[in-house]
Amino acid sequence: MFRFIWNSWWRNKERFLLLIIGALIVSIGLSYLVGITQASNATIVDELQQRWKSSYHIVVRPPDSRSVTEEQNLLEPNYLSGLSGGITLNQYKEIKKMTDIDVAAPIAMMGYMQNSTQLNQVNYSEPGIYRMTIKETTNTGVKQEVDESNIYFTVNWDVPKDTSEYGVTRFLGDLSYGTNVLIAGIDPKAEAELVGINHAIVNDSEYLNEKDSVKAEEVIDGIKTNKIPVIISNQEYVDGKINYTIEKLELQFGDDPTSVMEKIKEKGGKSYLEKVAGTEVDQFNYTTKEAHQKVVKQISDNINSKDSSWMPYKPSSVNYREVTSPYVERWPFAYEVEPYIVPEDSLLAVNYAYRPISMFGDESSSWPRIQLDFKGVFDPSKLNVSKDPLTELPMETYFPSKAQWVLDDNGKPINPPKKMKPLNNPYGFLTKPPLMLTTLQSAAEILGNEPISAIRLKIKGVKELNKESEQKLQAVAKRIEDKTGLLTDITLGSSPQPALTHIPKVGNEKSIGWVEQPWIKLGSSVTIFQESKVGMSGVIASVIIVAIVYVFSSNIIMMYARKKEFAVLLSIGWRPNQLSKLLFIEATLIGLFVSIISWLILGLIYVMHDIQTSAIRLFLIGIMGITIYVAGAIIPGLLVRKVPPFETMKAGEVSTHKRHLFKTKTILSMSFKNLLTKWKRSILSVISIALPTSLLIFFLFVTFHLRGTMFTTWLGEYVALEVGMMHYVAMGVAIAIAILTTTEIIWQNVAERQPELAVLKAVGWQNRTIRLLVLIEGAISGLIAGLLGIIFAFGMVWGIYHQFPIERIPFFLLTIFIPITTGIVGATLPAKKAVKIQPYEGLTGGVVNSKKTEKNFRYVFSTMGICLFIGIIALLAQAIPDVQESTNNKQSKASDVKGTSGEVKEVFSSDHSQSEIDTTIEKSKKESLQSIVKSATKVFHLGKTYQDGDRRFTFTLLEEAPTDIEKKSEDTKFITISSELVRDKIPLATVIDYQPHITYRLVDDKGFEYEPVDYQVLESENWKGRIRLGSPGKVKLSLTYEVPKDTNNLILKGFHRFWAKSGILVVKMTGKVEQD
Repeated sequence: MFRFIWNSWWRNKERFLLLIIGALIVSIGLSYLVGITQASNATIVDELQQRWKSSYHIVVRPPDSRSVTEEQNLLEPNYLSGLSGGITLNQYKEIKKMTDIDVAAPIAMMGYMQNSTQLNQVNYSEPGIYRMTIKETTNTGVKQEVDESNIYFTVNWDVPKDTSEYGVTRFLGDLSYGTNVLIAGIDPKAEAELVGINHAIVNDSEYLNEKDSVKAEEVIDGIKTNKIPVIISNQEYVDGKINYTIEKLELQFGDDPTSVMEKIKEKGGKSYLEKVAGTEVDQFNYTTKEAHQKVVKQISDNINSKDSSWMPYKPSSVNYREVTSPYVERWPFAYEVEPYIVPEDSLLAVNYAYRPISMFGDESSSWPRIQLDFKGVFDPSKLNVSKDPLTELPMETYFPSKAQWVLDDNGKPINPPKKMKPLNNPYGFLTKPPLMLTTLQSAAEILGNEPISAIRLKIKGVKELNKESEQKLQAVAKRIEDKTGLLTDITLGSSPQPALTHIPKVGNEKSIGWVEQPWIKLGSSVTIFQESKVGMSGVIASVIIVAIVYVFSSNIIMMYARKKEFAVLLSIGWRPNQLSKLLFIEATLIGLFVSIISWLILGLIYVMHDIQTSAIRLFLIGIMGITIYVAGAIIPGLLVRKVPPFETMKAGEVSTHKRHLFKTKTILSMSFKNLLTKWKRSILSVISIALPTSLLIFFLFVTFHLRGTMFTTWLGEYVALEVGMMHYVAMGVAIAIAILTTTEIIWQNVAERQPELAVLKAVGWQNRTIRLLVLIEGAISGLIAGLLGIIFAFGMVWGIYHQFPIERIPFFLLTIFIPITTGIVGATLPAKKAVKIQPYEGLTGGVVNSKKTEKNFRYVFSTMGICLFIGIIALLAQAIPDVQESTNNKQSKASDVKGTSGEVKEVFSSDHSQSEIDTTIEKSKKESLQSIVKSATKVFHLGKTYQDGDRRFTFTLLEEAPTDIEKKSEDTKFITISSELVRDKIPLATVIDYQPHITYRLVDDKGFEYEPVDYQVLESENWKGRIRLGSPGKVKLSLTYEVPKDTNNLILKGFHRFWAKSGILVVKMTGKVEQD
């Protein structure tokens, strides 16, 4: 049997050569794909396995802590430090005792207190008045912020109790420096297990002990001080310096200093002293780091201050809203912060803030008073936390969030970008991490029953980045949410995602423009891991399936071509099962040849590039080669049993049935009819092209979908590989096999239609028409295959991702040219054969080609096969090392990611003319009044009162504007609106943020917004700091706006966070608005 098979192959050398070329393409394709995907998968998986680890797996938060950014699975970079309580101790205990919890580490952000240290001591003996100028300079990374103030003190004058009228103060000679420090409560044991903070204690100091208790002492009646144990960080993150300049004023006391001071009092006190010249006596300079190190040294020397301080401020989070990024391809996600104006009577030494100001109470009697009992010093750099910038989570417990100034307010790049630094401002955009840690017990004693801001969890059994780990985390998170009602976020596998934040103008503070921050993209590693596996598996499957179709098509065509040979064998006594056995043995031998070639190439890959694999994998690759060829011989092996012996007397067409579905009038219909005549083999050609086409389209979707995660996160940029070459070569292999299949089928069709084509040439058909006839057959096969491929691809996308990529349909439709081109290329050589048929050849009645034609055909295919073999071998040598290296220089491509959208607020300023505004604001981007009203949470009308829970709103258009304000232009007019909010008293009511003088703006029909130029408080009850309204409470304001005279169609637009969804309030101002 083997000798017979060999002789049969040897007698048909050209066909045997074509068979070998096909086998080489299949073996090279298998070995290339398996080798490359093994390398790339190993690289991606290794990188992800090494970098997925984070300090905690799940973070638990209060139920009301969701922000708008989480719609995009993004967590703001400093979200933990802005949370103020909300989780009870009982909820913590319930989570802690769950069986799957390995570590449950709570964090309680308590509040800010002033921590001061004495830097120096001065003493002057010369009588007189002295001026001390205190100049604080803070480097924000963008600019130097300077805060300068003067104090005056006297030497050799008996200072009375009240010195304010004299412009001087009591001064004991202390040069001190104080900062607002955030204190956080932790569970000492859990924190040690989570980040190893007990091993980060320095200078032989102590760590917190669970037995450390809170000691309460009554200072005066009704006011007590809580003495709490604390440890302090040895790092100071504010880059600032302080300068003390001391001058002696040119005012002589003489023998009667009291009379001199009385004259100063009469002349205005401090305002007079400001004008008096002085002579410099001393100057001292210190940095914030020096001041902090002095505190650390005092603790190391066991010097504990017995002073206590108030803690008036609570932490609060930044409020964001979505806006459209100025550079979507680089930063698809962009947000704008909401600024706040600090009330004039506030203790904060700033005018503006970027977080809501939250206090423990209006009066100091309601503020916690704390005495710090320093136990030790810790070094954050020694903590066991992720310091990899690709996967670090926002551990603001120990480090400030990062930010870079990248664009100015006009959208121009800052080159190079400037690193921003935190301020000594608890309500600034960038804040310091808590520099002091105390026990959770201390936090609960001061804050009450809900002290915990967040709980960071590590889960048992989560050792690898895989589907099982993800499912386990999801199950634990769901159990926590169901039992406690708290929010959970799975942080395993997350990576920083660069996003832009716009810092708007507020008051006299100019906008700095755009800041880049590493927001946290949840689940980045898991997405990359899963989708990269989908991509690789799809590629391998595509080549294997197309190879099986090719082998089947090749065998079926070979069976048709050898029908006479099989009929002769049956005539001389062979049984049908022997013919089937013959085909299966041939298929097994070729499959074994494919396996051997694949093993040799893979061995070369693994030896040259040191890629680890398993013996089972190598064995399965060999089995796959044999399986492909055996599977392709199953149907031909069954059909060959039905070949009748009288087939030896037949010639010409394979099918004897005629089908006249339509009339043949054009060359197009004639080509289509030829395909229908041979519909069975035409289906094979269509399938062989449709499969790689569908998988190519599907793979493009997976690639773009995957790059959406890869190229927009820092981890994705790091592990993103140059997989495009591998996948396109894989598709090239599949399409090359499809071309071989199409060529064999159409070649056989041409051979069987030789008499027909000879007749066409005899009646006058030209060569180009004959060629076009055959090429159209290939093009039609490709077109049908392309349509089927698109349908199959979209079906796979829906099955795996449960989404229909409507936005990509135009792009995917363009891919239909790939199968059409494939069909035309596959028909090129058969068309050449058809052109060379001469009219007299139709008289032979056979389908045998001349030796010259066959040799030319085989020669071309041999050349193509050898070139393909050499090319892929060369590609293998280069592709493997390229795949194993991360593309450090790859540019981000985030344009395929759906980012944020929204308008950066453009506020009308009366300092500018309307024409200036028209040139600087794009009208096309402004919201219409109708769209604003449609999207509003509440819509009110002027002159009516509306009840909303415990709140009553009333808006009235006042007839006259205040008389003490002046218009900035003759082309404008004033509009004054009365805004009233009354809160009824209800049990357990909480305070609400209410700042209509900041958040209420007029909007005209062109989309321009106008902020108030003046506001007056008409009535006020329980309105704390002009920020928070208690219950019961009442606020009535007059809001005056300056708008162009020709503006009549207006609405009043406001924003309140106490409403869900958008929180937008709209007051319709019906009719024309005429007011000066």
